[in-house]
Amino acid sequence: MNKDQREEEEEETFLISAEQLIENKQTSPEKVLFLSVILQALLDATKPETLSEPEEEKLARSSAQAWFFASIGVTSQDFTDVCDLAGISPVDMRSFAFKVLRSKEVKYIRKRINTVLKAE
Repeated sequence: MNKDQREEEEEETFLISAEQLIENKQTSPEKVLFLSVILQALLDATKPETLSEPEEEKLARSSAQAWFFASIGVTSQDFTDVCDLAGISPVDMRSFAFKVLRSKEVKYIRKRINTVLKAE
């Protein structure tokens, strides 16, 4: 198994785990909320650029990317707090976000995240 295949498998594993957490009736509503915040930020960070997009969308994408990768300050602490409340390691989440942002499968990953967020 090459490196790209391994990374795709890790991405898929995380998304399946997130989906199971959200659908699991044992998971607290608070944990689901914070996991949803993380997934929405990942959607915002990976939103494709368009030629005519408003400046607000560019700023939202940039802010979401900064939220994942800030290493000091309030933004970094907020990210850590949200991950802790979602029951996810901030280090692992940053690693996953980095892989997603450079993945060749961003469109597919975005589709899966949207499916997870729409799960009841």
